[in-house]
Amino acid sequence: MAEKTATEASNDFWLDFKAEKQAIEHELANLKTLPKTELSSHFNNILQKINNLEKRLTKATAFIPSYDERQFSLQLKELGETLERNKAELTPKAKFSFKSRKKKPSTPEINNASAASETPPPVTDGDILSDATVLFKDKRDAVLTLKDTNTKFTSDRSVDILLSNVKNCVVVLQEDGIQISAVHIKNIENCVVYCGKIEGSVLMYGLKNSVLFAACHQFRMHEAHNVDMMLHVTSRPIIEDSNNIQVCEWSTINQTSTNYFNQIEDFNWLKKQASPNWKVMDQDKKQMLNEHIKTFQQNNDRDTALSVGLKLLPTPCVKSE
Repeated sequence: MAEKTATEASNDFWLDFKAEKQAIEHELANLKTLPKTELSSHFNNILQKINNLEKRLTKATAFIPSYDERQFSLQLKELGETLERNKAELTPKAKFSFKSRKKKPSTPEINNASAASETPPPVTDGDILSDATVLFKDKRDAVLTLKDTNTKFTSDRSVDILLSNVKNCVVVLQEDGIQISAVHIKNIENCVVYCGKIEGSVLMYGLKNSVLFAACHQFRMHEAHNVDMMLHVTSRPIIEDSNNIQVCEWSTINQTSTNYFNQIEDFNWLKKQASPNWKVMDQDKKQMLNEHIKTFQQNNDRDTALSVGLKLLPTPCVKSE
């Protein structure tokens, strides 16, 4: 059987996306007819379908045109927003807060539909990616590693990582024998985030005055300000509502695939001229990152790692007392 062309694959994806979107819209329209006792499970079911559709879009970026990707992303955004409106209207007592559960998949933890492209729906901590999500939430002035989560990792499946409301921290996500499928970032400030190699996507909504080390297939950055990045990405990175972003090549982590680190698409800048919101960093700053990266790759003393990390930030800060 002949392999599909990119056009054929794109058309097939469009048909599948349209059918699944209509099914989700039908479920959303029926929410008001359900008993209140059944709403939670239906919210979760709809969210998981939106998440799965977003993940399929992530995989399809290899063959669908950029314009189509943006349109699909806008439709995912609309689905996510409609779901949130229904939650607010039908469960007003819950307001904006949902119970957080690390192991049980019965309640959502993160709205993964925000991951695609242009203007995703804000990620809420009460929403869940999957039962394989590792959560770092409301942390401050610490070194965070996967060993700190008390999670039992297995070699036969990957995990998703969610960082939410973390400040003045060094986060090291690389660990031998652990595969990470995606990293999601929400409201991170004054942090060094060392992702290492990620199988899929790095997706963020709110990153300020931080340093990021990441190697991934897809990179989406929203509402980021004053961020230095060492990046290896095998598709064009996208930024939106972001500024003062400096990026350099991470050449040592993957030398076999094309690195699009310096081909960032800024959805707030449609002119032919280069976007003023990002630039390739100068050699001195790149060298500084290279010199200190081993601090986060190796099992160094935590106080040392934190001290080095906070001084490495675009605007250095000191550890809180």
